Amino acid sequence: TAGMLPVPGSAPAHAVRGTTELAGSAVRIVRNAWALRSALADADLLVTIDGPDFHLPLARAARARGIPVVGYVSPQVWAWRRGRIPAIARAYDRLLCLFAFEPALYAGTGLDARWVGHPAVDTTAPSRRDDGVLALLPGSRASEVAAHLADFVATAALLRDGVEGWRAREVLLPRAPMLSSDLLQGLPSWVRVTTREEVLARADRALTKSGTSTLELALAGIPAVVAHRTGWLTWQLARRLVRRVGPVLPDAPAPDPAPRQLPRIALPNLLLGEDVYAEHLQDFRPADLATDLARAAAPPTARLAALLRPPEASRSAPSPSDPGRSGAHGQAPDSRPAPSAAAHAAAAMVDLVTGGSRQPPRIAAQSDRT
Repeated sequence: TAGMLPVPGSAPAHAVRGTTELAGSAVRIVRNAWALRSALADADLLVTIDGPDFHLPLARAARARGIPVVGYVSPQVWAWRRGRIPAIARAYDRLLCLFAFEPALYAGTGLDARWVGHPAVDTTAPSRRDDGVLALLPGSRASEVAAHLADFVATAALLRDGVEGWRAREVLLPRAPMLSSDLLQGLPSWVRVTTREEVLARADRALTKSGTSTLELALAGIPAVVAHRTGWLTWQLARRLVRRVGPVLPDAPAPDPAPRQLPRIALPNLLLGEDVYAEHLQDFRPADLATDLARAAAPPTARLAALLRPPEASRSAPSPSDPGRSGAHGQAPDSRPAPSAAAHAAAAMVDLVTGGSRQPPRIAAQSDRT
């Protein structure tokens, strides 16, 4: 097993999102960034996870010292700030991509970009969808919780009385590091704080902010509504900088061009090029959220999972037209489980520094994931 070196600082300490939200944490972030460089002295490999704006300077510092650098998760250059591609290519030796279409974005840059699959497809099981269970997912960052929680709870209150034939009999909220005791004490008694595992296993409907949670809900087969709000300055910049994104599937309809209109932001909607989940951006009312939740339909889980499976898993899965496909020369198909997205990622990281040898590297890993 590769040795992991502890790094100073913590992901929650600099886990902020948005221009306005960033300003209040700038001093702490800069302090942590400088402290992290000291962890590079004894490392054979640097692995950064997400957080490109924070990690790119660290990656460049590592490469300047001759330390190989792996980036796990490609920045969403297909959605906005595509001009970052050359800087990303210079900062990393290898970039592990969650989506199959992402490596092609780095063609011609010299960067070794590889598709490894999305971990959510391995870790998310179908929900049993207990009748009337409503999940609230306002986010894990303090700014996200502050922006969403009150309206999410107000929406749940409306649904407890019933809207268009659907009534919330139980309301679940997953635990998060940024849910302070003051926030928890201010929740109505009918909101139950529980594990994220229970939320995904039981939810019949979900109200969520944008992000990875939308993928997890879609893979679990849970109807949902996406509501997202950020600081005013961040919103104004996003409206101008985010590119209109087309669908990944070749047979999906192209989005209608609309000047100054933010495109879809929920990942299932982006990937499939259709409105899998209703979106409410920046200005939304609990009454509208409640109506859309009552009308929400189950997502196309199988189609989405096909886009997220690791490469070998996708190739080894039987096609719909030949579900009983056997192995070569009539042999029984390989019964071994297909490698997970995490296994693909780990192999790509270790292979870069060991060159296939058995000597484990010492890895400095820094994550922006909470």
